[in-house]
Amino acid sequence: MSEVDKTVAATAGYRLRGGALVEQAGQIKTLATAEMARFKQEQLLDDAAIAELDAAVAKVLAGLHDRTLATGEAHLQTAEQATAMHELKVDRRRLTECVVRAFRHRPELRDFQLGTYHGPTVAAFATDMNRKLAFAKKYEADLAPVGAGKDLIAKLETKLRAFEAGTGAQEAGIASLPDSNRAFCEAKGRLYFLIKDIISAARALHAAEPEAAAKYNLKVLYRRGSKKEKTEAAAPTAPS
Repeated sequence: MSEVDKTVAATAGYRLRGGALVEQAGQIKTLATAEMARFKQEQLLDDAAIAELDAAVAKVLAGLHDRTLATGEAHLQTAEQATAMHELKVDRRRLTECVVRAFRHRPELRDFQLGTYHGPTVAAFATDMNRKLAFAKKYEADLAPVGAGKDLIAKLETKLRAFEAGTGAQEAGIASLPDSNRAFCEAKGRLYFLIKDIISAARALHAAEPEAAAKYNLKVLYRRGSKKEKTEAAAPTAPS
């Protein structure tokens, strides 16, 4: 995987729970290891990628076992924001399919798709969502018959505004982090991108096998846990 900018890593890691990341990494590692022969044959992954993942997991686990850092993570109200961003991406996919249905053979479709952002930067994602929301409002009459009418647009706007409000708090929070907590966020962000890199390799490997590709996902990371699960400070063990 290419080197990740520290600021980008810290921003991504700030909104993610370390325990869920470690668990997700373990699941992805198990899947990838079982298919490593095929990955190597296609020159998509090698043992070094798994070693890099293990090293990143170890750094996050070290942070979780540090009571000071674990307490700091418990005070970060951003796990909900990570879930909110994930849900907004789901809503964006639904809106995109509706736009494709309404404008399949029209130039408006190209306008909608232009500049779609898939990266980790929250501000750029919010900008893209606002542009798509404006498009939906402009063409509401065309979109309503295919399932993207007033109700979906209103829901999307409510979620987006709440997400943007949380983003402002996140930026202020990152700026005020002690160096040790910022390093922990960077470690979480790096682990997240390593997981994403393996998922991309798996999707390339299974390009003609969508069901097999779908096994590589982030469901563990974005699942909604109970209130108890969100507040527990016990650190998980390293995946084997």
